[in-house]
This record gives sequence, structure tokens and C-alpha cells, in this order.
Amino acid sequence: MKPIDLLTAEPADPTPDQGPRHRSGPLALFVSIFCTFSAAGGGLILWREGLRLWAGLAALLFVAAAIWAIWGLVGRFRHHWPAQRSHAVLTNVLGFDIICTCRDVAATVFFEPDSLAPGSATSVLFFVENYASRQRIVRFRFGPHAALGLDEARTINLHLAAGQAAVYVLPLAVASAAAPGEHDLPVTLRVESPTGAGLRLPVGRHHLHDLRTVHFAAPFTLATVSASPAPAAVPEKPRYLSLASISEPAPRLEPLASMLGTRETPP
Repeated sequence: MKPIDLLTAEPADPTPDQGPRHRSGPLALFVSIFCTFSAAGGGLILWREGLRLWAGLAALLFVAAAIWAIWGLVGRFRHHWPAQRSHAVLTNVLGFDIICTCRDVAATVFFEPDSLAPGSATSVLFFVENYASRQRIVRFRFGPHAALGLDEARTINLHLAAGQAAVYVLPLAVASAAAPGEHDLPVTLRVESPTGAGLRLPVGRHHLHDLRTVHFAAPFTLATVSASPAPAAVPEKPRYLSLASISEPAPRLEPLASMLGTRETPP
């Protein structure tokens, strides 16, 4: 069941889920083959010992394990790759240095701008891209951070269609009394697979380790000001923009470029 505060990027991505709900990886295939040979060997030993009933049960287990192994192997070849390829927006288009994924979702978080003065405005950009053939729910938990007006940790829930890339833009105001220096916003990423795992989309030459939880530390710098800082600017509303869909031939970066280009630069 989807959370009430689940956000869907604009425009909506119509890409349907593809591939199997359960992903039979190399470990599952190894376990099934191991069980097959173990059942076969155990059945032969029991037969030689005269335990015919137990040998028969072992034979049934052998047949079941063999069917499981064959089914898993056939499934891997039948669902080897979906027809579409990922646009790899984060790595190939925007050039981000992504070192891992979280349940097939690549992500990065940073401030724009990241050099600020007390009382100025900034935005936190949460870039995400789904490398799976089925949808994902991305959960970012960030904060607290007093200088950004975050008295307690907050959570945003982002929906991603299969292969979709998107960015969540959260405007924030820096407190006028914020201390100058280097700061970090703590961010934790977790991902759910509401409709199943699906398959990993081809993303070029990138081979990324997949984790269950990813932690970020989005840095920003507050400069020292001699005059009294101006009152904090009133931030705009958050936006969740779709950047690419595997249902379309190319990414759409114009809305992001337009928004960043027209945003006022803080003093």
C-alpha cells in the first residue's frame, strides 16, 4: 500500500513494470543445484541401506529440487534483459560520480548553491534514477540541522517508475544567526520494491554495488559576513521533476536547467 505522502514526479511516467517479480540471482541458482545433488546422493545412500521409504522421499525431493533449478535457469535466460536500456542520466549525462546503488536506485544529494551567507536561500537537490525494470519507492530521511531551520529529521517519499530519472528540489533558508564554516546535512536513503524486484536495466559499463541503505553527507559552506545579515529569504515550494523515462527516446533536462537558471543567486 502506497504511503499517503508519496510524491510522483511531473510529468508522470507511464512506463509499466516489466520482468519477473522475484529475481533469481546466482546464489539462488547455486542453492537449487546444491539441493538437487544433495537429494540425489542422500537417496542413493538410503536405498543401499534398505530404507526404501526414506529413499522414495529423497527421490521426490530430488525431482522437486531439479525442477526448481531448471525453472530458475530457464527464467534467467527468458528474462535476461528487458527491451529498454536505461538513459543513465546521473552518470552518463550529468556526470555524477555514483559509486553504489540502493536496491537498484542511483542517487546523489547536494546543495545549489553550496557557498552561502547567513540569511540567504539555497536548495537541496535529491537526484535519483531507477536502474530496475519495476517501480521503486525512494525514502530520503535528512536532518536535523538548526542552521537550515530543520529542528527535527524529515522524510520524503518519492515514486520512481521503471527506469525513470528524477530530481526533488527542496528550497531552504539559512538562519541569520547561523555559524560560519563547513556544514554537512546528514541524509539516509532507503528503497522499497512494492511490485517486485524486476531485472537490472543495462546502464553501459557501470557495475555498481547494490546496498540496502546508503548514507550521504551533503556539504555546504557558510561565509563570514561583517555586516548584519539580511532576513532569510522566503523559500519557494518544493518540486519533483522527471528528467528521463525509458518510454521516451531521450532525457528532458530543460525544466531543471530553466529552474536553476532563473533562481535568484543569494548575496
